[in-house]
Amino acid sequence: MYRTGIQRERTAAAAEIFSLVCVAGAVAAVPFADRLTSVLLVLSTFLFAVICQYSRRYLDGDPEQARFYLWLCCTGACVFGLILAQNLLWFALAWLATSLSLHQLLQFYPDRPGAVLAARKKFLISRLGDCALAGALVLTYRVFGTWDFGKLFAAADRLHQIPASVGAIACLLVFAAMLKSAQFPFHSWLPDTMEAPTPVSALMHAGIINAGGILVIRLSPLISLSPPAMTALTVVGSFTALFGSVVALTQASVKRCLAFSTVAQMGFMMLECGLGAFHLALLHLVAHSLYKAYAFLASGSVVSNPPVRRGRAVGWAALAAGLLAASAGWLASFTLFDEPVLSGIFFLGLAQLLWASRGVWYAFAGVLAGVGLAAVYFGLEAVASIIVAPAAHHPNNKALSGAILLAFLTTALAQSQLPSIWRNRTVSTFYIHARNGFYFNALANRLTMALWPVRQNERSL
Repeated sequence: MYRTGIQRERTAAAAEIFSLVCVAGAVAAVPFADRLTSVLLVLSTFLFAVICQYSRRYLDGDPEQARFYLWLCCTGACVFGLILAQNLLWFALAWLATSLSLHQLLQFYPDRPGAVLAARKKFLISRLGDCALAGALVLTYRVFGTWDFGKLFAAADRLHQIPASVGAIACLLVFAAMLKSAQFPFHSWLPDTMEAPTPVSALMHAGIINAGGILVIRLSPLISLSPPAMTALTVVGSFTALFGSVVALTQASVKRCLAFSTVAQMGFMMLECGLGAFHLALLHLVAHSLYKAYAFLASGSVVSNPPVRRGRAVGWAALAAGLLAASAGWLASFTLFDEPVLSGIFFLGLAQLLWASRGVWYAFAGVLAGVGLAAVYFGLEAVASIIVAPAAHHPNNKALSGAILLAFLTTALAQSQLPSIWRNRTVSTFYIHARNGFYFNALANRLTMALWPVRQNERSL
């Protein structure tokens, strides 16, 4: 037993040394990398170092600690390879390796049927995304004759007419990104992976789940050439964002609530990409990664959710909605956002500060806080636009933009009045269905069991 304890300590120390080496390597590589790679590399190494340090305490005394650190370091190395890739072939290989190494972490407890089922469900969905990425890989070489990102973007920029093959490449890349980032209806694996150790959840929700967004942002000069691909990102992303946010409100488990919150955030990131705001998607990716890593690593200290304040007046909601419309119009008139959907959703978030107010002075403080947040936000947006350029030409579908804005506004108003209307029979029925994820998880589990059955007390190979 004494020897085993020493081995565990050596393994943990080796993992921490590996994380420090990764941090040092990232710092050394930043001056030689492009701006996007530099930002993602610093972010990923920081998160990986924190998760390694947390895991040393979290898994202290676990007999399988060495195996955990082995696959954790392997997964981290694959993520770094994905970020540093400068051609599509290397990116695809790192993409596949990251998924396979994460699969071992998701079924770290192979005697738990729920963990094995979720890992296999994620494995099958990921292989479908790999097929889409492989198809894009082959088609890209046939059309452009290269996989190098620089040469690929230069060739795409010289196109005067967009051939159908380029549109097919963009659609395949978008489909692969949607599967990787748990977009509806391929989202059910993400909330079901909560039986894995907490550091795995933090690594997955703060890092690996962003691989789909990284793919779209990295290849944005190519994807933005295809209007169908951009429309698919907009429609699927907006629906996933609304779906995930509604279901997250009904979850009793803290970790499942965070998981559906990740689904919603990934949907919103895809919506930003679909609207051509790739720089905002990068800003969203960084902020979400830092927040979600902290949320999962601190989830064990949460005993219960804070009580929800009741009796929100409809007048405050109406005032917030009026400020939303006026602010969105004012913002659009100054062209701070070219896309009205982003203007409306941004000020809808600020308007929620008023919905939570209990009086005039609280509302006034909320307005001041909103002005400060807006100033910080636009400053960060200016920095992000230097790192990743937004789409130069993106057609604005007014009907689609209006439908998305109306859907977000309706959902926000319903959420603000939920404490007052939850006793309504229709609302109660809807709440039950939403708490069960509208049964998409059950359907996905049945399909997975039919393709790859999980038996009780089965151990992973």
